[in-house]
Amino acid sequence: MKFPLFKVHTDKTLALKNLEEVLDSGFLNEGEWVIELENQFKKYFNFNNLLAVNSCTSALTLALKISGVQEGDDVLTTSMTCVATNMPICNLGANPVWVDIDRNTGNIDFKNLEKSITKKTKALVCVNWAGYPCDLIELDKFCKDNNIKLIQDAAHSFGSTYKEKQLCHYSDFTCYSLQAIKHITSGDGGLLMCRNDEDFKRAKSLKWFGIDRESSKDEKGEWKGQRWETDIKEPGYKFHMNNISAAIGLSQIPHLEIIINSHRKNALLYERFLSDNDLLSFLSKPDECNPSYWVFTILLNNKINRDNVLESLNEIGIGAGVVHIPNHNYSCFSENSKDLPETDYFSRHQISLPCGWWLTTEDIDLISNHLLGILKNEYNKYFLEKML
Repeated sequence: MKFPLFKVHTDKTLALKNLEEVLDSGFLNEGEWVIELENQFKKYFNFNNLLAVNSCTSALTLALKISGVQEGDDVLTTSMTCVATNMPICNLGANPVWVDIDRNTGNIDFKNLEKSITKKTKALVCVNWAGYPCDLIELDKFCKDNNIKLIQDAAHSFGSTYKEKQLCHYSDFTCYSLQAIKHITSGDGGLLMCRNDEDFKRAKSLKWFGIDRESSKDEKGEWKGQRWETDIKEPGYKFHMNNISAAIGLSQIPHLEIIINSHRKNALLYERFLSDNDLLSFLSKPDECNPSYWVFTILLNNKINRDNVLESLNEIGIGAGVVHIPNHNYSCFSENSKDLPETDYFSRHQISLPCGWWLTTEDIDLISNHLLGILKNEYNKYFLEKML
């Protein structure tokens, strides 16, 4: 693809330098490189209760576990997301309870929450589609009023802000992705942020077999004493990040603001080049928010064949796509089937355009012009077929 939907940003020189130091050290497991990556992200997010883990899926699993989610419980969640959001719910033996979205945002619709909550509900998982924040203050209040935990799957929304704060300041748990196609990557990895100090303490233990790593290992990851001096009070997981991943992640820190700002700049260009056109619409966003636009999602007019548009764009080297399809359509979630008309509408009409640092103003202009031409052709075809 000439204009791919995703492209990993790499500082090859710094990444190789970091990796060489890690490999020369002979210590590849979690150690000082992971700690340094955590410290850098703590500064960026202005948030101290932060853990680096091996994936956003692991972060979500820890958040659900610490929220008390267990077999037979219900978790309110969105179907319009990657399966990685909802697999951890099932893997803990709980039930994903689908909450329909607002077709204008791609995010959970607040008005559908009250009719979805049950006595078995332990948590609400929300996703910030394409980097557009949910209405987090309303969601947080709803969760507090109903004594359940708010978990953000912020995989799409690294760097997004809401009322001038990073999104992690508005929920009990926030899970960011450092996976290969996200804004910032460590090859694969994730971040777990915990609002509550006790939850954070428990997360630090659970991410590594239930062992209190800080009391048993030093900053480099070496054992402070003998292994048998450590007690395990609760069985945990093997979810920690390693120094190799952290070394790659640290090579991206100097470029973090440039990467996020380029996504924002390109989104604004799309809004300028594609505005005032009845064949498409932009997503809505809450007041006082600044999305990080992982991709630029638009909704197509009812008379446009979405799949034809994608095929036409792909044929000329523009990597447009649908990113995710609704989870409730997968057979593995068949026991949780539910009528979700807004989710289905959004899924049928949405396309996402490449929006990242690898695109210039001229590229966005070219993509926009190609898209508008294809939409016009599809619109004319629709009426021609009606006449025949």
